[in-house]
Amino acid sequence: MARILGALLLATSVHTVYSEPNDLCNGHVELCGRAYNDVSFACTHNSYSYPPPSGLPVLNQEKTISEQLSDGVRAFMLDVVKSAEAEASSSVIGGVLNTVKSWFTNDATETKNSPLEAVHLCHESCALIDKGKLVDTLKIIREFMDANPREVITLIIENVSGFVPKDLSPSFEESGIDKYAFKPDFEPIEKHSGYSWPTLSTMIDKNQRLVVFIDDKADTNEVSYILPEWEYVIEIPYANVNPVEKFPCNQDRPRDSIPRDLIVMNHFAYNRLTVGKENIDMPLTTKQIEKHGYNSLDSLNTHWETCKDIWDKRFINFITLDYYDVGGDALFKFVDQVNGVGRST
Repeated sequence: MARILGALLLATSVHTVYSEPNDLCNGHVELCGRAYNDVSFACTHNSYSYPPPSGLPVLNQEKTISEQLSDGVRAFMLDVVKSAEAEASSSVIGGVLNTVKSWFTNDATETKNSPLEAVHLCHESCALIDKGKLVDTLKIIREFMDANPREVITLIIENVSGFVPKDLSPSFEESGIDKYAFKPDFEPIEKHSGYSWPTLSTMIDKNQRLVVFIDDKADTNEVSYILPEWEYVIEIPYANVNPVEKFPCNQDRPRDSIPRDLIVMNHFAYNRLTVGKENIDMPLTTKQIEKHGYNSLDSLNTHWETCKDIWDKRFINFITLDYYDVGGDALFKFVDQVNGVGRST
């Protein structure tokens, strides 16, 4: 009866999952018995970088985090940057001005510099695009996880401002999402691979359904659930310049040529502007992506074939796109194809 109900629920929507039956994991019973590192997930690059405002050359997505979740995205790349106010306050001149200002007003400068207020989602600098506090986006993801108890979500955080874990943990705690955080019970391995990752069903049963990686300054002795990305994950090249003749799949980061258990397949390109000796890379527009067919199933499959030649039977875990919705359902069809499961229609 549960499987019949699951089929009926999934038949009503291509992507959206609500109150799944207890025998499904991320929408498919076949994934329940698989280890976390043997599953592929739809991932968005700079997931927070969507309108408004429109027309900025730093946007990477068209849809909000909530819409991405509803569509079926299960891994999110987020850049954490010190807010403009906190950045200004942390400068020497800013600190002096704030001190003087505090003598004459009740301005709560300390509140603005608190981790909850200071940690924003921005692209390199909050002067370019500022999508607000990290805690607010985490609340959106937590609400989805509350409503969808059989979904496993991954966050891949780029620590642009070099926050320490205790700067980030208040956002997780205030949002309430820390209750879902995965805390590994395995010790570091010298070769950086071969970890005993739990199955999706185990993660769901333990309610440790949120995996958080960060590229810099992780310290699991300080915050146990913010994990060091480069201990467990490799990324293939991301600085692919348009037009791309063939997407590569060699290990780009970390650059020690030592395989890890998880692989990020960066499948997006940049417009490159060279000024003197400096290269300035900007995301493609939706029209450019459509013109070159980068988000098509054919393009993804061609990239996958390159990866299989290099990584053999290893799973490509995080399939990462800009403007993932350009190309229709191609990303989700491809993820299901890699996972060897059927697409519900």
